Amino acid sequence: MQRSKKVFNEFMALNLIEKDHLPFSVFPSKYKHYRMRVGFGLYDSRNKEAYRHTLCDPLDDETKLNYNNGGFIKKEKELKTSSGQQTHGIKENDDDDILCHVIWHAGKMFRVNHFPIASEKICEKMPLVIEYVRNDPVLRKGVRGAKYLCSSNGQVVLTLIYKSRKLLNEEEERKKENQGQQQWPQRAEAMLKVVGLFGIIGRSKNVCVVIGSSFVVEDGVHLADGRALTYKHIEGSFSNPNLSMAICTLNWMSMAAKDLSSRIKRRPLVLLELYCGSGNHTVAMAGTFFDFVLGVEIDKKLVEYGSQNLALNKVDRAKIIKADSKKFCRKVLKRRQRQFKEGPNELKGFMRNNSLASTVTVEGKEEEERTISSVTKNLLSHYYNEEDFSKLDFSAVLVDPPRAGLDEFTRKNVATYPAILYISCNPEALKRDMKELVKTHRTVHFAFLDHFPYTKHVECAVYLIQKEL
Repeated sequence: MQRSKKVFNEFMALNLIEKDHLPFSVFPSKYKHYRMRVGFGLYDSRNKEAYRHTLCDPLDDETKLNYNNGGFIKKEKELKTSSGQQTHGIKENDDDDILCHVIWHAGKMFRVNHFPIASEKICEKMPLVIEYVRNDPVLRKGVRGAKYLCSSNGQVVLTLIYKSRKLLNEEEERKKENQGQQQWPQRAEAMLKVVGLFGIIGRSKNVCVVIGSSFVVEDGVHLADGRALTYKHIEGSFSNPNLSMAICTLNWMSMAAKDLSSRIKRRPLVLLELYCGSGNHTVAMAGTFFDFVLGVEIDKKLVEYGSQNLALNKVDRAKIIKADSKKFCRKVLKRRQRQFKEGPNELKGFMRNNSLASTVTVEGKEEEERTISSVTKNLLSHYYNEEDFSKLDFSAVLVDPPRAGLDEFTRKNVATYPAILYISCNPEALKRDMKELVKTHRTVHFAFLDHFPYTKHVECAVYLIQKEL
């Protein structure tokens, strides 16, 4: 991972991390069959159009050449689609009937016969899907793209993307039924059984038809500390495509959380998680390392799915709320400014009074023992919406922001907490944010996570604590 070394040296040159004795880790990815979520355009020789779809990150030139030996067909003849786009690796005669997966690179379309970076189960289903759709006129008509979502236990959900919403329109389907023709759902249901899919979804503009399941259940998340976690991944919503690296990230976070729980003596230990998504990190952190976790996510659907993942793992020491990170942090900063002027508010009294919830007698000596479930129940009953939850006294913060990094209000708020766990998919944004964070915190551990092999992107993980700790 030459990219990781380069980024690490850049951080040291800017004095953002200590040059000597700083622990850091590198987590390399698998280089085959690691992606559990992929998408392609579908090129149809009948209309010479394809949905312009790439992976979440474009492949570099070296990768393209690597896959020419197996994944991409070598360039044989350049064609032009009906929209004037060039295609590579598609050799076509007048009597050829071609339907194939394609992917885009540098503005050009390449044919994909198989895709070794996708999970083995997806690779198995790809030719079966092409063969079935090619021979079914109802499923084939107007199809422009295919997306695959897979779990480690073999569940695969296929999404077929269509050019026209009329192809999946209920009124049009009723007309076909009255004429004795089979509808799209009936054809898709037959394909579901023959190909062995967990679900098939048909999508066009503002139309979505689901046959079978719209999600997969990932039960292959086994952590180094022995815990086994289960997640529901929904089609159309974000989920980490690289399962092995997602597990590495959770293991790294668990290591950092265990360390900070020993450094911070204040109890209860409460974590604020910003940009929490569907609760992938929330599930791993709640209960085991923190007495309570509050997740903040702006996407309503992800909040719903995150709550389902908490329930799926029987996590009752966490709550995910719908809120914009910037607005939430602005409220926290305003509250702290008022608190600074007016003195301690009643929250600290509430936290202090509830941190020791029960009393037991051991060998004739009275000993106070904190009952976490009671604390959590009180927290949940007392803080029931965004306005109230912003009053919590957080011990640490976990952020996993988009590529833009932290906004000004979020960055200022994050800097006020004793411990910070920062997961970044953009080293440049991380540099900018750490220039402010190192004024109050020091770096304890730095890690590189190869979430996106064959691309120029580097995922970084940083664990920081306040300098006085």
